[in-house]
Amino acid sequence: MATLELYSKGANVWVPDPDAVWVSAQLLQDYRPGEKHLLLQLSNGNEVRYPVGSPSDLPPLGNPDILEGENDLTALSFLHEPAVLHNLRVRFLDYSSIYTYCGIVLVAINPYDQLPIYGEEVIDAYSGQDMADMEPHIFSVAEEAYRTMIREEKNQSIIISGESGSGKTVSAKFTMRYFAVVGGAAQQTSVEERVLASNPIMESIGNAKTTRNDNSSRFGKYIEIGFGRKGDIIGANMRTYLLEKSRVVFQASTERNYHIFYQLCASRELPEMRSLKLDAPENFRYTNQGGEMQIPGTDDLSDLERTRSAFTILGVQPDQQMELFRILSAVLHLGNVNIQASGCLLFIFLHNSCFDSQAEDRSLAVFSKLLGVEGSQLAHWLCHRRLAVGGEMLVKPMTGQQAVEARDALAKHIYGQLFAWTVQRLNSALRAQQGRTKSFVGVLDIYGFETFERNSFEQFCINYANEKLQQQFNRHVFHLEQEEYIREELAWSRIEFSDNQQCIDLIEGQLGMFDLLDEECRMPKGSDESWVRKLYDQHLSSKPHPHFRKPRMSNSAFIVLHFADTVQYECDGFLDKNRDTVFEELINILKASQSELVAELFQQQRNVSPVANGSIRSGKRAAREHKLTVGFQFRQSLQMLMETLNSTTPHYVRCIKPNDLKEPFLFDPKRTVQQLRACGVLETIRISAAGYPSRWTYEEFFSRYRILLRGPQSQDQAQAACRQALPQLIPDPDQYCFGKTKVFFRAGQVALLERLRAERLRVAAVIIQSQVRGWLARIRYTRIHWATLTIQRYSRGALARRLALILRYTRAALVIQKTYRMMVVRQLFLMIRQATVTIQAFARGMLERRRYRLLVAERAAVLLQATVRGWLARQAYRRVRAAVVFMQCCIRRKAARRQLLKLKSEARSVERYRELNKGMEVKLMQLQLKADQEVQREASSAELAALRATIQKLESQLQEKPQPGPVISEKEAEERRRAEEKALFFFCVCHKFPLSLCAECVDQAVSQVTSALRAEVDEERRKYQGLLREFTRLEQRYDNLREMSLLTEVISWLQRETALNCSQLLKLTALPWPCPLSATASLSVCASDIRVDSALSLAPGLPASVLFLCVRQADCSGDQDSLITLHVTGLIAFQTLDSDTLVPLSADMSDLIRTLSDLSIQAYQQLLSITETRLQNIIVPALLESETIQGLSGSAVKLAVSRKRAGSDPRTVGGEAPTMASVLRELGALHTALTQQALPKTLMEQAFHQLTYLICASAFNSLLLRKDMCSWSRGLQIRYNVSVLEEWLRGRGLQAGGAVATLEPLIQAVQLLQVGKKTEADAQGIVRTCSALSSQQIVKILTLYTPHSDLDERVTLNFIRSVQVQSADPSQLLMDVRRVFPVIFLYSPPPVLSAEQLVIPDSLKISFLRKA
Repeated sequence: MATLELYSKGANVWVPDPDAVWVSAQLLQDYRPGEKHLLLQLSNGNEVRYPVGSPSDLPPLGNPDILEGENDLTALSFLHEPAVLHNLRVRFLDYSSIYTYCGIVLVAINPYDQLPIYGEEVIDAYSGQDMADMEPHIFSVAEEAYRTMIREEKNQSIIISGESGSGKTVSAKFTMRYFAVVGGAAQQTSVEERVLASNPIMESIGNAKTTRNDNSSRFGKYIEIGFGRKGDIIGANMRTYLLEKSRVVFQASTERNYHIFYQLCASRELPEMRSLKLDAPENFRYTNQGGEMQIPGTDDLSDLERTRSAFTILGVQPDQQMELFRILSAVLHLGNVNIQASGCLLFIFLHNSCFDSQAEDRSLAVFSKLLGVEGSQLAHWLCHRRLAVGGEMLVKPMTGQQAVEARDALAKHIYGQLFAWTVQRLNSALRAQQGRTKSFVGVLDIYGFETFERNSFEQFCINYANEKLQQQFNRHVFHLEQEEYIREELAWSRIEFSDNQQCIDLIEGQLGMFDLLDEECRMPKGSDESWVRKLYDQHLSSKPHPHFRKPRMSNSAFIVLHFADTVQYECDGFLDKNRDTVFEELINILKASQSELVAELFQQQRNVSPVANGSIRSGKRAAREHKLTVGFQFRQSLQMLMETLNSTTPHYVRCIKPNDLKEPFLFDPKRTVQQLRACGVLETIRISAAGYPSRWTYEEFFSRYRILLRGPQSQDQAQAACRQALPQLIPDPDQYCFGKTKVFFRAGQVALLERLRAERLRVAAVIIQSQVRGWLARIRYTRIHWATLTIQRYSRGALARRLALILRYTRAALVIQKTYRMMVVRQLFLMIRQATVTIQAFARGMLERRRYRLLVAERAAVLLQATVRGWLARQAYRRVRAAVVFMQCCIRRKAARRQLLKLKSEARSVERYRELNKGMEVKLMQLQLKADQEVQREASSAELAALRATIQKLESQLQEKPQPGPVISEKEAEERRRAEEKALFFFCVCHKFPLSLCAECVDQAVSQVTSALRAEVDEERRKYQGLLREFTRLEQRYDNLREMSLLTEVISWLQRETALNCSQLLKLTALPWPCPLSATASLSVCASDIRVDSALSLAPGLPASVLFLCVRQADCSGDQDSLITLHVTGLIAFQTLDSDTLVPLSADMSDLIRTLSDLSIQAYQQLLSITETRLQNIIVPALLESETIQGLSGSAVKLAVSRKRAGSDPRTVGGEAPTMASVLRELGALHTALTQQALPKTLMEQAFHQLTYLICASAFNSLLLRKDMCSWSRGLQIRYNVSVLEEWLRGRGLQAGGAVATLEPLIQAVQLLQVGKKTEADAQGIVRTCSALSSQQIVKILTLYTPHSDLDERVTLNFIRSVQVQSADPSQLLMDVRRVFPVIFLYSPPPVLSAEQLVIPDSLKISFLRKA
């Protein structure tokens, strides 16, 4: 009855709906036992009456709001279908989370969109993490399998299943990629690349377009990835199951054949493909039946290029690729061979719709030419068959239908053999090349349950495989539940679960469907109808089977009740597909082919296991041939697969197709529920709900429900308190059970406890409210009383002051009245007097102005008369002057004409004189030109002599006193400055710019160009150093592989080199001091004998000084090879080079500068790599998990973390958990070592800038993928830990290099956990404050935010959407952990130090180098 109490007013329930499957409703009144109806209010506001016949008919209850969007379905309080569907919908649509745990199953919903959650930074974030701590992801399942394999040394399997188009192949690809990254196969020739290269090949020859998926895999595959002793990938192997060969010769409407055929037709215009005689796919019978020639969004030509590149990566040579393409093209041409019957004879006609009428271009001729076989023999045996009668061989012609079936069978057989050869070639390329595989992880990408309008033999086999896998899944889930109960020592009873053994027996048992099918195939005149009649007789009439039925309206079909759905199969074609028969005569023709690949394909049939081949019908039948049916092969291969899976630890991934429209983030509840039922997710829920799905540790239960417990409450006595209080809280002892470390509850009991807890909190709140309200009322009364007395006192004083004020006002009024009256009378007198004076002044002024106007008028009249008279006189003068001027012009014009005539006559005489003297002028010009040239020659000779004298003078001055460098005189500097100003002036004038503005533009342009060049230099430096780091890693890997085999050779070489150098040095006479060892040998001894602890105690710069002394010794000996060896060996040994370059060397060192620089960068990167490796495993526990502020998160126990994932082993505690002190200890050790070696401050800042970025990126990525870290209290802990790191960096002066600035994303992330997240202003503040975070990162943190107590709330979806609208920066989820900043080595000249001043320890045995 405890569960019935939850059906109270306001409770949420789920009711069935024809469209949405389940809809939410709210109870409007309490339910009482015996009531026949429930009054509900739906989510749309409508009120309905829900019929209830008995308590078992009550609708399912809804989970508390705190469990909405849980990442593990088994953590829900109520485990049923509507809760699972709602939780998946919320995570998929509201949180954009496509992965959800369901116990040991990872449910993956296909988003039909590209999500940025599969990069290398995500792989790094999941690597090494506990599965229960991280958000659900395909990488989490892969990490669990990998770590379990390493820890338990047991093989693992990841079973990926789902409908066509649900994303199985993509999930398998990402799983393979994860194993390759964590397994260390990162070279260009790695197994991971080869496996990924196999994907385009397998997709082209094994995938096709169906009605549900444009890229449907028409076969199953199981890839075993082999790992060595160190956990690295050393090989792989692929097994395939049930290729749909019937698709080669037949496709349904809107479907296509395999992609490879359309790819070849699209590339028919390529020069190398013209010999295949291909045409458009519409002209081939095997490619035009479905009517779909092109898939939207795909390019068959580019897909073929990817396929050919993949073949090249896998070692298939181009000529062998062309052989493969010839065979595929021959299959297309074989389909165009048209066979028709005429009476008792058969004729082969050629389908001439796409070829010419010439014989060599016809289909059969092209087919024979491509395969290198005899066309006449092939035509004969396509129409005839050989029979053995009485020991004699007879040739019998076939009917037209039989010949067509023989042609199609040959095409299917050729394609099947080619598919098997390709898989075999892939396996040979993926086979382990080194060592023996210690363990493996298998990835099973197999077809899910299928049901179409017409289901045939392929769907029957696929659903049979899913029956076997579902049985294995159910038993494994039950086994895990049983192990959990045994581990906790619970008194449990057997959990009943749905076992589909009866359906499996119906298919594979004795006299089952496969047995009857094989028996019918052995009959000479067996048919599909007779096989169906045998099924009816055996499983309906004789022994009725509960999982077998007969359709009402058909006698050629049967119905099987599978675990997922009821499927009706049509029997047409079952026998032919099961036989998969090819006549031996046709096979013999192909064996004799001139093509090596064709002959290889069919010669291998004798040595291949029957599991991989179909049957070959010949004249002589053998008893063993009857076993070579497709059904028998599939049963054997499936049995081998089940044995492999049962010998491994399985991990399950169930892919869900959310809609059939392939729209991104569109959720169809009907399709989703159908797949959930088919893939076993709901069965997992049912098994969990049948036992004790809710599991709490005693400490978690005590922290959450301590208010329900009575008696002394102590964390140390949590188990005793729980055992004492639970019988009082839950009277029914069957609803809970006590384990060793946990308390187990049945479904719904956690919700009951939550209700009791809420009720207890409500009662406590009422008591607190009553006390507080009484206290507030008393306080209010006291304040009112005090206020009343105060008001009275102030009121009386105010009245007294008011009376005194009235008296003062009365006296003042009398004084004011007297003064006012006096002032009014005086003002009246003054006004009258002022008016009188004003009137007099205006009257006198008017009289004077009138007299003035008369005088002005008289003066104006006189002036006007004088002006008029003057104007008249000037007019008369102008007329007289104009007449005189006109007369003068006429006289002068007449004189000018006379002069013009005289000049013209004189001009005629001058022209004549010029013609006579023209030759003389030319001679004069020539003489003048020669005179000018002589003058110039004399000037050039003089100038040349002056320049020579100047050069001699400068040379003499240079010999007397050499100058350190070119000196620019003040005059030249002034001229240069003037030239620049002049250029600037002309630029301004040309472009019409002000001079000051132009100068600013020039400065700005120069600064922009400088910054751009500096950015390019930094980027090139970063790329170059990345290449050096990759080269160092590859070189180290190569050295590790050859270390053991080359050790003896290296030792002998060193001995020979040492002896040779000693003999050479003893012969030297130029050196005044003895040399007991050569330079190379002495440096080798120094590098090999020195210990790590003693190396740090050496004086700073000593290794570089010793290196220089060795270089000088080799330079004196004249041995250039030893000099090169010294540089390489010495820098690798000491990882530094600060030598004194004051002594000139005879050898040319310019060629070695680049090598020394590269080795310096490699040494720096190696040092950081070692430190990063030591920090990698302690960053996340120290920054995120350690509780530096004790007791802060003790009360922040959330309901959702109560249930750990089943099958996920807890993290082993191998000692003290890492804290911030551990991180600071590692950083301090590095800082001390670098300081002791006098490393430059700039280089040290760059090193710690790189390390702090690694710390920030690792912690930040883990924060984004862990829901338990996104809470207010945990954010406070993380902020304190980061502040400790900041203080450490500032205390050592490392903040100048950007080490503190790189922590900004992590700081803003934890600040986001602590700010308000409700109003629009909060959203604007978050976007403005979190400038270092992208919008996707902010949304991810808000989505994962978990309330730390009952006083906190989840972030609403409207608030998250408002943040998304306001932030429009590019999407970026995780930080790149592998980012490497470029390092810059600044030159700092070392102090001058002579060889005698070197303090060389005697332990190095190289003190002889100090002698000069």
